[in-house]
Amino acid sequence: MKRYTFVVHVHPDGIPTLENLSTHERVRIVDLAWIGVHIEHWLDAQTRAHDPGNQPSDLAPPAAS
Repeated sequence: MKRYTFVVHVHPDGIPTLENLSTHERVRIVDLAWIGVHIEHWLDAQTRAHDPGNQPSDLAPPAAS
Protein backbone atom coordinates (compact mmCIF):
# COMPACT_ATOMS: atom_id res chain seq x y z
CA MET A 1 0.00 0.00 0.00
CA LYS A 2 1.33 3.40 -0.97
CA ARG A 3 0.51 6.47 1.10
CA TYR A 4 -0.01 9.94 -0.33
CA THR A 5 -0.09 13.14 1.71
CA PHE A 6 -1.86 16.36 0.78
CA VAL A 7 -1.70 19.53 2.87
CA VAL A 8 -4.06 22.49 2.94
CA HIS A 9 -2.16 25.68 3.79
CA VAL A 10 -4.35 28.42 5.24
CA HIS A 11 -2.68 31.77 5.78
CA PRO A 12 -4.55 34.60 7.51
CA ASP A 13 -2.91 37.18 5.27
CA GLY A 14 -2.45 35.12 2.11
CA ILE A 15 -3.97 32.77 -0.44
CA PRO A 16 -4.98 29.28 0.81
CA THR A 17 -3.25 26.48 -1.12
CA LEU A 18 -3.37 22.71 -1.53
CA GLU A 19 -0.01 20.92 -1.74
CA ASN A 20 0.79 17.42 -3.01
CA LEU A 21 3.75 16.39 -0.85
CA SER A 22 4.70 13.59 -3.28
CA THR A 23 5.29 16.00 -6.16
CA HIS A 24 5.65 19.28 -4.22
CA GLU A 25 3.03 20.81 -6.53
CA ARG A 26 1.00 23.56 -4.86
CA VAL A 27 -2.22 25.03 -6.25
CA ARG A 28 -4.54 27.78 -5.11
CA ILE A 29 -7.74 26.60 -3.43
CA VAL A 30 -10.81 27.70 -5.35
CA ASP A 31 -13.39 26.38 -2.86
CA LEU A 32 -13.72 23.49 -0.40
CA ALA A 33 -15.60 21.19 -2.83
CA TRP A 34 -12.78 21.65 -5.35
CA ILE A 35 -10.14 20.19 -2.97
CA GLY A 36 -11.42 16.60 -3.27
CA VAL A 37 -11.65 16.82 -7.05
CA HIS A 38 -8.07 18.04 -7.33
CA ILE A 39 -6.73 15.35 -4.96
CA GLU A 40 -8.48 12.69 -7.07
CA HIS A 41 -6.85 14.19 -10.18
CA TRP A 42 -3.40 14.03 -8.57
CA LEU A 43 -3.93 10.40 -7.52
CA ASP A 44 -5.02 9.46 -11.05
CA ALA A 45 -2.04 11.29 -12.55
CA GLN A 46 0.43 9.59 -10.20
CA THR A 47 -1.05 6.19 -11.06
CA ARG A 48 -0.87 6.92 -14.81
CA ALA A 49 2.70 8.21 -14.46
CA HIS A 50 3.75 4.61 -13.86
CA ASP A 51 1.94 3.50 -17.05
CA PRO A 52 4.32 3.76 -20.07
CA GLY A 53 1.36 4.20 -22.46
CA ASN A 54 0.11 7.48 -20.98
CA GLN A 55 0.13 10.76 -22.87
CA PRO A 56 1.36 14.09 -21.40
CA SER A 57 -2.05 15.68 -22.12
CA ASP A 58 -3.61 13.08 -19.79
CA LEU A 59 -1.81 14.72 -16.88
CA ALA A 60 -3.30 18.21 -17.28
CA PRO A 61 -4.93 19.51 -14.10
CA PRO A 62 -8.70 19.97 -13.95
CA ALA A 63 -9.99 23.40 -14.86
CA ALA A 64 -10.77 25.67 -11.93
CA SER A 65 -14.39 26.81 -11.73
